[in-house]
Amino acid sequence: MLVTFTTDVELDAYQHRRAVAFPILVDADRSVYAAYGMGRGSFRAVWGLATLRRYWQILRPSGPGSVSDLGAATEDTRQLGGDIVIAPNGTIVWGHWSTGPADRPSVDDIVDAVRVAVAS
Repeated sequence: MLVTFTTDVELDAYQHRRAVAFPILVDADRSVYAAYGMGRGSFRAVWGLATLRRYWQILRPSGPGSVSDLGAATEDTRQLGGDIVIAPNGTIVWGHWSTGPADRPSVDDIVDAVRVAVAS
């Protein structure tokens, strides 16, 4: 499941472009973000060299998600996110709280956490 704070219109457009096959919930007032301790990053943390380097990797003109696929930001670009794995019994078994947009866990880390959650 994905939790986002975007608008319903932006979410519909995202789902249409990406053909997302899992539930997405809108946290418009960001109360879920706050409950999980995901605040806003400083301008430097969000728009620093690591972020610009990562965006360059993603947005090369020939790659997927190229610049032509982007529009102007419609949300708070300084809102930090994260990745949390919750076991079927409702307990958090793993979490990664991002310090900026380029700070992402590896897919292997998330998959390992899901395996632990399913086994618990």
